[in-house]
Amino acid sequence: MPVYNTKQETLQMQGEEKNTINVQYLGVGGYLFRHGQNALMTAPSITNPSLLKILSLTRLKTNEGLVDRLLPTVEDVEMVLVGHSHYDHLLDVPYVMRKYAMNAVVYGSKTMGHIMAAAVDKSRIIAVDTYAAKGKTPGQWIYNQDRTIRFMAIESEHAPHFAGMKLLPEGPYDKDLKHLPRTVFGWVEGQTYAYLIDFLNEQGNIAFRVHYQDAASTPPLGFVPDLPANDLKRVDLAILCVASFTQVKEYPEGIIRAIRPKNILLGHWEDFFRNQKRPVKVLRTTNVRNFIKRLESVMPGDSQWQMPMPFTQMRFPLVEKTE
Repeated sequence: MPVYNTKQETLQMQGEEKNTINVQYLGVGGYLFRHGQNALMTAPSITNPSLLKILSLTRLKTNEGLVDRLLPTVEDVEMVLVGHSHYDHLLDVPYVMRKYAMNAVVYGSKTMGHIMAAAVDKSRIIAVDTYAAKGKTPGQWIYNQDRTIRFMAIESEHAPHFAGMKLLPEGPYDKDLKHLPRTVFGWVEGQTYAYLIDFLNEQGNIAFRVHYQDAASTPPLGFVPDLPANDLKRVDLAILCVASFTQVKEYPEGIIRAIRPKNILLGHWEDFFRNQKRPVKVLRTTNVRNFIKRLESVMPGDSQWQMPMPFTQMRFPLVEKTE
């Protein structure tokens, strides 16, 4: 049966801790993945500027005190993956990398790199554009230092925000910024990427596979490319974006049919304009029940979904069998 979380709590699935992947939802598109001594994070978003602040074009900046209070331990994070560069994904990343994830390298589009260069040493920034999969053509795997985690960027897209229109600029930036953007319109989208993330065992085999998206996309954008036989494995966990799903066709149906994931997490569903002290609510104009109905109509019979509250932790068992 599917699990719908209505409060912050830890969900433990079958399997002992040493044989599991721990996943913590950080809100919006942010997730913290940990297995043993290795950790990877997707861009955390905690500040949540109010809609009034966004519309008034007041300077956007990280709420450092809030991040200090809510961010879990990330000192062991080696990789930070950024799907796209809007403020609700990238705003907090410079502060997190400077103060907490001080050994991490951030990966994303060239535009992301040009923004991050205003606040983080360029040796810690890698643009994935030349490494990414395009359509059915595989990209290059990028590994962590001890080759226990690898990922492949996949060209994707960002769905329109409303009535077929994007309300924020796409960019791109073609040179490094001297200062982080001041308003919402400076945090431009850049090229959007999905990611295929593998956690590897001691023999270098795939122990757990994640497909991650931080923006809804039109099929087949963001799909897993045609991989060689030795890289084939069923997706153990798919992370989907609920926001703006009605602005593209066949989402989530297309991606679910294509990758047949064993487990599914629904993210970017909550109102990210709210103050973190206030109760969590569904993002306005978003019909989550309809998303779930459409998801359940196409997901494999042995799959299950969860819609976690921000900062919920979940454990998933390693599944090393190639399917």
